[in-house]
Amino acid sequence: MFFDGVGVLLYKKLIDVDLAARLFRNSAIYTWEKMKPIIEGYRREGHPQLLAEYEYLYNEMKKREQRE
Repeated sequence: MFFDGVGVLLYKKLIDVDLAARLFRNSAIYTWEKMKPIIEGYRREGHPQLLAEYEYLYNEMKKREQRE
């Protein structure tokens, strides 16, 4: 849930992806990749927006990583 909140801040442009990456890069990406199958299961079972902001954070951080 913590990274979902960070994703909200990023989406609302209250922080930028560079700051998020410097603070949380390894843990945010690693945790999303480990949790993704579980989250996708919950989404299929009726919670389609579960941790959507965390997924947004992950996607933005991966885009930044590819640009580097």
